[in-house]
Amino acid sequence: MLNIENMNAGYNGKSIISNISLSIKPGEFTAILGLNGAGKTTLLKTISGLLKPIDGNVFLNGENILLLNEKERAKHISFMPQSHSVVYDIKVIDLVLMGVTPYLSFFQSPNSEDRKKAYEILETIAMEQYSEKNFLHLSEGQKQLIIMARSLMQNSEIMLFDEPVSALDFINKHLVLSNIKKILEKQNKIGVITLHDPNLALNYCDKIMIIDEGKLYVEFLTKDISENLLMDIFSKMYGEIGVVRHKDKFVIVR
Repeated sequence: MLNIENMNAGYNGKSIISNISLSIKPGEFTAILGLNGAGKTTLLKTISGLLKPIDGNVFLNGENILLLNEKERAKHISFMPQSHSVVYDIKVIDLVLMGVTPYLSFFQSPNSEDRKKAYEILETIAMEQYSEKNFLHLSEGQKQLIIMARSLMQNSEIMLFDEPVSALDFINKHLVLSNIKKILEKQNKIGVITLHDPNLALNYCDKIMIIDEGKLYVEFLTKDISENLLMDIFSKMYGEIGVVRHKDKFVIVR
């Protein structure tokens, strides 16, 4: 169980988020929504330990993981940024193998077992045929899947995703999100993702939390939603909206 308690965080001593608390169970996929500047990325970076909180704690099964050093924390949390920073030629398999770094000593390198595991991870996302390809030659959607595979190589209980589909086309958005959801459920991992599109969150996530001006505005389970609930919540965020139901799914429209 992941528990964030009374989280306050920001930059240069100025709070961006304040007094945020939430709990997420293993296997649960949680979306963080909010308008630009609401504090979504700040919260995610603070949970990951990339940003030191002004106040508050992050507990994983009762252990305060913010007290761990960076290498030990990486065994528990993986962080997938909005855009990758890989600008050099590297084979796909070698990029995935970088995920094992937290488990290696300074002079160690990935071994044959690590390579086997990396290939198996590529198989789980149907990307094994690209294992020897140059990462830079892949499509943007494929690159995001490989970055996700690197996160899986960390074997962490918590997987954080900061708007990983914002630059992708329609097909690749769904390709990446469906793979994330499948992996979280199959491997019983905790997943937290920041998104702009509420319809993606409604379609793929188990829980949605909305941040408004740095504070937790509301959180709810997607299995419990109704047209009236969605109208009430999202009209306050986006103004005049409509809610359309198709079979067992809801879609928000302007």
